[in-house]
Amino acid sequence: MARGSDSICKLLKLTGSRVSKSSLHRLAILLAVAGTSLFITGPAVSSNDARPLYSLGQTHIWLGGVVFVLTAVIAFALWRTKAEPRVQRLGWIALALNIVEGLLGLVPDPQAAPVRVAHSLLGQIFFSLIFALVIFTAQSEQRIGASAQNAGLLRFVAIATPALVLSQVALGVVFRHGVTGVLPHILWAFVVAMFLVLVIAAVVSAGNPEIRKAGIAFTVIAGVQILLGFALFIMQSVDIDPIYLIVVTAVHATTAALTLATAVLLTIVIRRAISSAAAAPVGNMVTARRN
Repeated sequence: MARGSDSICKLLKLTGSRVSKSSLHRLAILLAVAGTSLFITGPAVSSNDARPLYSLGQTHIWLGGVVFVLTAVIAFALWRTKAEPRVQRLGWIALALNIVEGLLGLVPDPQAAPVRVAHSLLGQIFFSLIFALVIFTAQSEQRIGASAQNAGLLRFVAIATPALVLSQVALGVVFRHGVTGVLPHILWAFVVAMFLVLVIAAVVSAGNPEIRKAGIAFTVIAGVQILLGFALFIMQSVDIDPIYLIVVTAVHATTAALTLATAVLLTIVIRRAISSAAAAPVGNMVTARRN
């Protein structure tokens, strides 16, 4: 254990002195892939009373260790390379969430429902922070030049989309761990489905290709997530092999994480577009004065 800790410390020191922004971006992508694997292996433990595929779930703790090391390396490297303060804060917050989530996951069985719920929900939020780190560590973090129309509607979408998706994810988590029934989760899914219509209208009318791409990605993944949820509900109502239920549950949990992550992506893209549009007149005035 001591040797492992020394190795991690050496890796952090080397990372802080040598890592480039492109290397940070690749590490963030690797972390996102490793984080995705946790949603695949997690339900093989938490939603697996019949114990098929349980050996797959046993890899969950080892993958969690990999995710912790990658998160620590990225957070430390962001600090050592003097990244933007907001990105540094994002890295430290992600590391803190990962530590709390990991400690909750290590609570011995049988775990109380609040522990399982907190572990799963923090995992969903953590994955969204990873996704944001992937975006902010990209080499081309340029401002989006095209103006965005309907700024008021876009601001509302940027605020409401992550909030609605996170609430739906939370309802799904508490249902999956037996805290509540399925009815709130289903009813809120209809609300989210109706909200998707507003998102489509907002991103199409924005006249900004980047916003349109992010909006389409979000609505497609969210639509697939809703369909998977109803398919899982139907499967649980009939006599079906538990293996199929576990597989669909894992896909559903993974898609939920991707839905929340793309909601965060949409928010970031909208805020960049609006801030770019607001900064453009100021830049034009400065140029005109110089001329």
